[in-house]
Amino acid sequence: MKKHLITYIVFLLLFSASINIAIADTTSQKTDLSQQAGLIVPVTTETVTDTLEAEPATPPKIDDKDVIKFFSDSLKQQSGFPVIVNNNEVFRLHGKIASIEPEQRAQKTSKLLTEFFRSSTPVDSLIIVEGETLTAIRTQKDIIAAFSEEDAIAENMSRRELADSALAKISNQAEKFRQETSGRNIAFSILKSLLLLVALGVVWHYLHSFFTLIDGWIQKIRLHNTSSSPNKLIQMLSPDHFASGLEWFSKITELFLKVLLIYAYLTTMLSFFPWTEDLSTNLLAFVLEPAKKLSNEFIALIPNVIAIIILIIITRYLGKFSDVFFRNISKGELKFGDFDAEWAEPTRKIVKIILYLLLVFLLFASLPLTNNRTILALFIILGLTVSLSAVPAFQNIIAGIMLNYTGSFRIGDRVKFGDITGDIVYKGPLVIRIKNLLNEIILIPNSTAFRSKIINYTESVQKNGHLSLELVLYLKENLKTETLRELVIDAALRTDGIMLDPKPLFLRAETKNGLFGYTLRVNTKEEKNLETVYSRLFQNVQNKLQENNYNLS
Repeated sequence: MKKHLITYIVFLLLFSASINIAIADTTSQKTDLSQQAGLIVPVTTETVTDTLEAEPATPPKIDDKDVIKFFSDSLKQQSGFPVIVNNNEVFRLHGKIASIEPEQRAQKTSKLLTEFFRSSTPVDSLIIVEGETLTAIRTQKDIIAAFSEEDAIAENMSRRELADSALAKISNQAEKFRQETSGRNIAFSILKSLLLLVALGVVWHYLHSFFTLIDGWIQKIRLHNTSSSPNKLIQMLSPDHFASGLEWFSKITELFLKVLLIYAYLTTMLSFFPWTEDLSTNLLAFVLEPAKKLSNEFIALIPNVIAIIILIIITRYLGKFSDVFFRNISKGELKFGDFDAEWAEPTRKIVKIILYLLLVFLLFASLPLTNNRTILALFIILGLTVSLSAVPAFQNIIAGIMLNYTGSFRIGDRVKFGDITGDIVYKGPLVIRIKNLLNEIILIPNSTAFRSKIINYTESVQKNGHLSLELVLYLKENLKTETLRELVIDAALRTDGIMLDPKPLFLRAETKNGLFGYTLRVNTKEEKNLETVYSRLFQNVQNKLQENNYNLS
């Protein structure tokens, strides 16, 4: 701890010292600059007196041409119209001549120079002629270029210097063009193109033979027996699947290499001829520029890709850990406080959903698409659409979670939802499936089930030990309860499924429509046979009363 404290103190001292030095250097630099600019001057009495007595100094004068040259020199890369011959810029024109705009001058000059390049007029015949306001370059017959004072100022030189520079460029490019378009060079270019075509044919033949050999090797792999392992991963890596993947990759690679060969031949062949040399350069740029951009984008994405891989690995192992943890709880091998074993499976699913949603969110944040407002707006609109259209589904999901964690019922329980009685055969995130007494499968949305009155007969038997059944009897005669109790209870105890303990109860009920009512309450554990037990009970009681000359109404 002391060592860390000393380290922090030393670091703070060094940091404060560096700040003081930086402030001192900045102050001294400002002072030097101010003195150089004449802002800070040592003041004395003599200086003040001399200043007051001195006459006002006249400002120095500057030629307007120098100002124009200064600004035109700083902007000349962006100004002017190029004169282009054979896709090469020769020089630029900036000013008007009479009513002719510089753009029109550049187009006309380009046309005249192109005609001169393709003519047989000797380059040595070009001369420079001077006019009052223009300097021109001409042959014995025609003028092929002219320069004004404005052109010279824009290029920061005199008209004569500009004409000399332009003449040198015209001469060099004309000689080069005529040499490249000579019959000898054209014949040599054709010969090189034919030799390159032969080389392409040879490479094409051996490339095709190579991939034919690979296809034969892939077919040998396919002839092996497929794996009989139940593992799906091993089945996917079986020889047949592996051969199919290799075959697809081989065809794609062969097609790519052949297209690349054709493209390389075309760009190289077009570069042999002066008329198509620029097209060759454009074809190369058409492939190289996107490839360069894609490679730069890929290199910039490498940190994000590494982060995505790490996130996927972490999420995968957290998911596996949650699977093992909650499955052990569901099997009873692991106890976690008052956490019910039946909650383990839905909790495992919820945890995995949360993990995957978090992974999707982090992956989306790691992608460069998040910097695009259009993509963000599209995702927002899509999210709102899905959210609004999935409101009922979300309600069912939340209701399903509540039903699970309240322990309302389990699969196999005999329950009653409103007027529906049956056994739970399926509990899902959206619906519950119940098999009723007629062996029909009824689907109930979770939200409907959650709002309904639920009677769980199975849980009642498990927690209370029994269920109670009530049988209401109506007789025309007003008999004492004690007279009927022994007969009715004896008939009830002789019924299959009726419990001896707790004992049945026989009570007097209300009178209805002139009939005298009696209530028999019995207990049973057979929650899935309540209707059968009730039917047997009613039949036994009726038979017993008829044997004693008492008829039910």
